[in-house]
Amino acid sequence: MVRGVFVMPLLPLILLPLLLASPAPAGASVYSYSLNITLVNGNGALLPGEPSSPYYYLLNQNIFVNNSLQTAVLESVRLNGEPARWEPSSDGDGNPMIAVLSDTPLLPRENATLELLFTLEIRRAAPLLGPDSVGTISEVPAELVEQYPLVGSWDITQIANSPEIIETARGIKGGEENVLAVISRLLRWFEDNMTYAEGSSPRTIAETFSSREGDCDDQAGLFVLFCRVLGIPAYVSVGPIYLPGEVRETDENLSFNLQNVGWHGWAMVYLPAKGGGAGEWVPVDLTFFKGFSYDRGHLRSTNVEQHITGSALAAWDTACYLDARTADYIGSSISSREDIIGSDVLWIEDHSMILTSAQPIQVPGGYLTAALLALILTITALAAFSLRTVRSRSGRRDPSGASPPDIPAAPPPAA
Repeated sequence: MVRGVFVMPLLPLILLPLLLASPAPAGASVYSYSLNITLVNGNGALLPGEPSSPYYYLLNQNIFVNNSLQTAVLESVRLNGEPARWEPSSDGDGNPMIAVLSDTPLLPRENATLELLFTLEIRRAAPLLGPDSVGTISEVPAELVEQYPLVGSWDITQIANSPEIIETARGIKGGEENVLAVISRLLRWFEDNMTYAEGSSPRTIAETFSSREGDCDDQAGLFVLFCRVLGIPAYVSVGPIYLPGEVRETDENLSFNLQNVGWHGWAMVYLPAKGGGAGEWVPVDLTFFKGFSYDRGHLRSTNVEQHITGSALAAWDTACYLDARTADYIGSSISSREDIIGSDVLWIEDHSMILTSAQPIQVPGGYLTAALLALILTITALAAFSLRTVRSRSGRRDPSGASPPDIPAAPPPAA
């Protein structure tokens, strides 16, 4: 849901103020989320229409999605302190985007600042299907499996060690057919074999598997590949968690300042209902879930279903910013980071998440220390998620659809 200075018919926007004024449903929390990006140019002119230009990245932004758990309203878009003209679009995975309209180059030694202000109404995930209600892999609708193929970041023809990955996934599954039981086996493998680790650049799925380490979205990407190989629909989501406090990070010429924000990535997985009927999508959190313990790099649960019922989306005020379903978001993340780090600019992001009504679930005393190991912003997360979408935009707006968008976005980071 967006409202702002459009360059297209405004009739569909008439209802937006009324929708925004509606009372929040029970259990919802409402936040004001601001994202300010400043681009400090160096010695060369930057063109707004050049897809690899940092200025192009600045002007083309993903915005928060609307789904069953949240309502997102883009309240304002300002460029250099003035209301900006912009037009809406969407990326190859259906995530909403805006393009700020400008034909003026950013001249040497000039600055440009983009300010986005959102209102987010967040409801927490509450999985409905009990263990005895989940069906088998054969009960997953075939048309749904087809919507989540082995493409984009999960294209096994482009993953050098895919035969080993496929063999591992099938070995973990064994003869089990119940989807929840298969997911539980996969989660136990992750707890036993994967360690939480950061890096200066996003890892490919091949690297995550071979090294047996990664941060939140690295592990979520590998988990999604395991699921898809086994015929279970899954994709990656990313978004901010409300975490009181301030974090400042730098990575080369990138700078991130966050107030009450921790960016995170997780998997969304489809559970079919036993005997047919409506199944449901549930969050599966590999690295940040209620009740986890930290054991020499391994994040462990007392019950693997805590990865679902205690996930960030279920246990904290967490917003979804992007969903990665078919895009090569990892490849675009790496190239976007290289584009900006290799340029003569400074890229500065300021994020702020302010509670305006309701009461968020509080982080238990002493828990935040452990959470820092798995969630709080790191240079990897910041550079990875912040630049992933920026880079993917060129493809997202390409009518040919040649290079679809990716998940993390021009604004954000991740944990």
